[in-house]
Amino acid sequence: MRRRLSVPVRVVFVLLIALSLTGVTIPTWLQYLPLALSLVVFGLPPGALDHLVPARLSGKRPTVRSISAVVALYVLLGGATLALWAAAPVLAFVLFILLTWFHWGQGDLWAMLALDGAAHLNARTTRAAALLIRGALPMIVPLLTQGETYRLVGQGATSVFGTSAPVSLGRPPAGTVAIGVVVLVVVLLVYALVTHRAARRGPSALRAWRVDMLDTVLLAVFFAVVPAILAIGVYFCAWHSIRHIVRLTGIDPANDDDLVAGRLLQPLWRFGRDALPITAVALILLGVLAVSSPFSTGRPEQLLGVYLVLLSALTVPHAVIVTFMDARQGLWRSAKTAHGAPRAQ
Repeated sequence: MRRRLSVPVRVVFVLLIALSLTGVTIPTWLQYLPLALSLVVFGLPPGALDHLVPARLSGKRPTVRSISAVVALYVLLGGATLALWAAAPVLAFVLFILLTWFHWGQGDLWAMLALDGAAHLNARTTRAAALLIRGALPMIVPLLTQGETYRLVGQGATSVFGTSAPVSLGRPPAGTVAIGVVVLVVVLLVYALVTHRAARRGPSALRAWRVDMLDTVLLAVFFAVVPAILAIGVYFCAWHSIRHIVRLTGIDPANDDDLVAGRLLQPLWRFGRDALPITAVALILLGVLAVSSPFSTGRPEQLLGVYLVLLSALTVPHAVIVTFMDARQGLWRSAKTAHGAPRAQ
């Protein structure tokens, strides 16, 4: 998994950082392209298998009862989320940012434990710190360095149901940005020092610590210099979603022989096949939401706002399912790897 998926993604991140630092102008349409692709490839589909997760984690075949429970969870929490967007859009936007912070952090935590063997995260406190830091990088760093983009996207999302409430997330004063950067750097240094103590337990733990530090620095620089829309889109598709797809293939019994043999195409094909129906339903809901919203123009940030509103409605129940997965796979137990999680071959 590291060789075939993780390493190429890291190379892409480095290339985008290099392009951004050299001052290359990236066309607007290209910046939005990864988010557009996330509709059908590596964005919505990973959550489209949530209805199968509880049964597969239990080693059983999905039943009408197990599927119905997840569907009910989506209807209740997703509907409540949409209602919040209509009643208090600014609050809904802020809560969506916080939820994404947590959810993307928990996705990285699983990958660090299951794929990288992060033995330096041998306690709940260090795992919680890793979750908070990894989730903060895509959410906080662009806010500090590209606050204007935050404001435009926030305005697009909060106006989906017709409200004109402003989102006061414009570019912070230079002093605030400097303070935020200093605090972030201090937090990262403290995290590095604390986890290094555990990494000295052995060569495997030290290797995992080095991977953790390199990835943390890579993500921090990536979100600081790459245009925010492009950075979020590429991260969502190539980093977060791919890792969750790997996790889902590992709990499907049909993939056991292929994964042990190092074959990835068949498991990925099964994932796409299973995710297709629910992904299609989500796209229909997106179309309905876009048509019913009071937009008179098709500006990219407004269309993105519609997508984010739907994504938030889907993310709330999805985060519940992933938290259930974390508990069942033992991510918060003091162990070198999460029980039941797929490991790199």
